[in-house]
Amino acid sequence: MSKELKLGAEARITLRDKVVIKERIKKSYRLPQIDSVLRRERTSAEAGLLQKAARAQASVPRVLKVDKENNTIEMEFIEGTLIDKVIDEKLAKELGKEIAVLHDNSIIHGDLTTSNIIVRDSKIYFIDFGLGEFSDSAESKAMDLHLLKEAIEANHPEKANNLNKAIIDSYRQNSKRANEVLERLAGIEKRGRYKNRLG
Repeated sequence: MSKELKLGAEARITLRDKVVIKERIKKSYRLPQIDSVLRRERTSAEAGLLQKAARAQASVPRVLKVDKENNTIEMEFIEGTLIDKVIDEKLAKELGKEIAVLHDNSIIHGDLTTSNIIVRDSKIYFIDFGLGEFSDSAESKAMDLHLLKEAIEANHPEKANNLNKAIIDSYRQNSKRANEVLERLAGIEKRGRYKNRLG
């Protein structure tokens, strides 16, 4: 028996017998040949990101099967709690460390918000690498951190400063290229403040 977990713009996610099935859906506005190639490439890329992250000892769902003909990925179901509901400074430090593992292995999540981070038995898992990529770009890594900081500020305004400081301090301690990435992050935030002032 299948249960639909999420229907997004890009994919349908269902749960069947403790297995998550992610299917990239057709886009009627694209030429069928182009749509088919794009969906196949993105399915393959996401599976590759998950597999490389697992080899790097990052906590992600295990890929069980990739069906390139039907543009589906079958993966382990991580039964836990969204980090938003349980985050504290200890988890924030662990989160900074885990993001450093991804980034030091050239893995960009691409949508690093609290909606894509699950906690199970005090362990952090990253899910949904649909917008991810392989890259060593300091700008892309900084954007990952920026998105996460914004999500925490939106959902936990009263303790966002302490949580974000714990994440960034831990990232700085654990990532080999932290200084370059955090310089870019400061630049992104400065641009954001400038735009806000301009209205």
